Amino acid sequence: MAKPFICGVVEGFYGKPWTMKQRADLFPRIATFGMDTYMYAPKDDFKHRSAWRIPYSASESEQLRRLIEESKVHNIRFIYALSPGLDMIFSSEKEMKLLMDKLDQVRSLGCESFALLFDDIEPQLHPADEVRFQTPAHAQAYVTNEVYHHMGAPNTFLFCPTEYCEAYCQPSFYQSSYLPIIGAELNLGIEILWTGPRVISKHISCASIRAVNKVLKRKVIIWDNLHANDYDQRRIFLGPYSGRSPALVPLLSGVLTNPNCEFEINFIPLRTLAIWSKLSIETTDESSEDLYDPSKALNSAILDWLPQFSISENCTTEIPLIIRGDNNLESMEIEQPPEKEDSPPTEEMMSIESEGEKKVLPSPTDEVPPLPLDAETMLPKHDAITIEDLCLLCDMFYLPYQHGSRAVELLQELSWLVNYNPENQDDETDSTLPTEWTRKAEQFRLKCGVIDTLFTKIDGPNRSLHYEIHPYVTEVQSALYRAKAYISRIERKECNFHRLDIPTDPEPWVFQGGFGAELTRILPPEAYKADEVYKRPVENPSAATCVYFVRPYCVADQEELYKICLLNSDNGQDGSHLFPDHPDIIGDRGVGPYLEFAPELAYVLTDDAGVCGYVLGVVDTQSFYEDVYTKWLPRMCEKYAAPAPDKSTWNSTAEVANGFHNPPKVIIPDCLSGPYPSHIKFNLLPRAQGKGMGESLITCVLESLKNKGSKGVHLDISPDDIRYLNFYTSLGFKEITMPTQPLNQVFLGKGFSDEVEDGQSIENSGSAEFS
Repeated sequence: MAKPFICGVVEGFYGKPWTMKQRADLFPRIATFGMDTYMYAPKDDFKHRSAWRIPYSASESEQLRRLIEESKVHNIRFIYALSPGLDMIFSSEKEMKLLMDKLDQVRSLGCESFALLFDDIEPQLHPADEVRFQTPAHAQAYVTNEVYHHMGAPNTFLFCPTEYCEAYCQPSFYQSSYLPIIGAELNLGIEILWTGPRVISKHISCASIRAVNKVLKRKVIIWDNLHANDYDQRRIFLGPYSGRSPALVPLLSGVLTNPNCEFEINFIPLRTLAIWSKLSIETTDESSEDLYDPSKALNSAILDWLPQFSISENCTTEIPLIIRGDNNLESMEIEQPPEKEDSPPTEEMMSIESEGEKKVLPSPTDEVPPLPLDAETMLPKHDAITIEDLCLLCDMFYLPYQHGSRAVELLQELSWLVNYNPENQDDETDSTLPTEWTRKAEQFRLKCGVIDTLFTKIDGPNRSLHYEIHPYVTEVQSALYRAKAYISRIERKECNFHRLDIPTDPEPWVFQGGFGAELTRILPPEAYKADEVYKRPVENPSAATCVYFVRPYCVADQEELYKICLLNSDNGQDGSHLFPDHPDIIGDRGVGPYLEFAPELAYVLTDDAGVCGYVLGVVDTQSFYEDVYTKWLPRMCEKYAAPAPDKSTWNSTAEVANGFHNPPKVIIPDCLSGPYPSHIKFNLLPRAQGKGMGESLITCVLESLKNKGSKGVHLDISPDDIRYLNFYTSLGFKEITMPTQPLNQVFLGKGFSDEVEDGQSIENSGSAEFS
């Protein structure tokens, strides 16, 4: 008898796993949608992957038992997945017993469905396995078959191969030796997961699925990463399930979506998948390419999502989840907005969409008029969030390979404004085009105002939704502030127009950051000038809701960074009184060398009042200090006179100046230069402390160092600063044992193979000066 089509959710992303409460909340939601499966596979649950051998404790087992029971209440199939492939010795009987014992423990809690995952591992055998198995594929198939029989041949048992998409097949899909072995050796009762042509597949075609089914000798289950955002935590995806024809269903055993890491914002991805699945399952042939319309599914899902924004966490009465009628989308016709005479001419705009991509404005229904793109009608009528607001929100955070239509149009308008070329005029005395530019600039500002208002509305009673969306919308908001400021500078003739070529159809991770980052990329480097974008007046800063933005350092920031260094130079307090005659000297010691020799690794934090923090880094510490001694210190010796020999007459300035003229030699020991050759330092003003901004800054520089090939990073703190020690430990830093332990310093290191956990907030700056 054919197995039923599986449709559900796999919690399979990297990053902070969902909580037990969130998983329990998921079950009734997806059951209401018509979905039937949840697979537990969070990559960063260490007992799922890195410590798979360790059994669950009594308390953990009880939580898992309750979760499995809750899934059964809502008729949700609970699949427990284990990932032993990182370090398992497949030929070891002891390892096999540990694996079976772990799954037996979960089975005793009521679980009836299981999965073994061998994704994201090195395709190599342990030396002990090479004697018994010809290839990793033979080893994986053997272990999986043994476990499958040990568990009693469950009705649902899944396997994720190491080559889980066409792009990962070696040397290619049609030349792979791995997949045919899996297809031939793996028991036919075991179903296989597949992500499509890529890890994140824009389209999955019927032809590609037929091909993989033939090789694997069974219908695959799609592990769909369309809405996954763990590879770029500056993006979320609120667009509809798309790029998969309903005609795929007869070729598949199911679809499991691996959605956004943020639990609350997955309503539309899950709802539209459910609509796709229901319409698709009702189709018995492959002649229904146009049955599912992603835009109409999005409209339907938005209507269902809207009430969720009104749910207050303090409500004593639960607001039920309402799903309207059936899933027939034929009634969801799209009413196109009327043509406007003052609409921006599209032939003059830069194309942002991928070639051949069909764009339909995701308007809700005939009853709710679509949101036209002219700014006047976009202005909201009241404070409550509306369907039009959610359409705009989804367009800005759409899908990995495309933005929604309103976001595309905003990008096109900004690109046109920035790339406008006065030399294109036939008659230089003709003022038509400059007038048109001014009109479009004003229209762009009005639309930015609409987005500002939208972001204010999101700050509503549903705090869980607000907290998950807020970091992403504030980044877009900051990018729009900068764009508006740059347009104002063009109007004031403080800068010239700028030409920019944007590549088309890149991989999702090539240009990270989504809509907000793409707004930023349209602007030239000079738009990063620390002008009114970062110095907007705040009448009551303590009561204001600040928008924080982390961005790369630019030369205009140097004065502000020196000032921050001075304001924290007296043990975290304002040190201006210590250097009245030479206020820049402390910045010349602690900031200047980094900006001189590694400006690309400097990032600044800004809020409504200006620059309020920074982080600095270098790839190779020893080379950095050599540059300091040979190139930087001679310049400082010319700038600051050597102090008098009598140290009793020295003030703070003299002590720093002496460090320039008589610097201690810094030698980086092997325990640092080998595993942790890089180092970082950062600083925050008091108004930015306690906001969690330290973690954001450090994350930026750590990613940059990692991308530059660094093996690890170190820093030093005071041994008495328990707060710093706890903070850095939470980010994955570990104490380094030094050959000779300094009395007033503790060195911490982090290798870039380590996992970074959630951090805490920072209260002061933290890193020793080079002298």
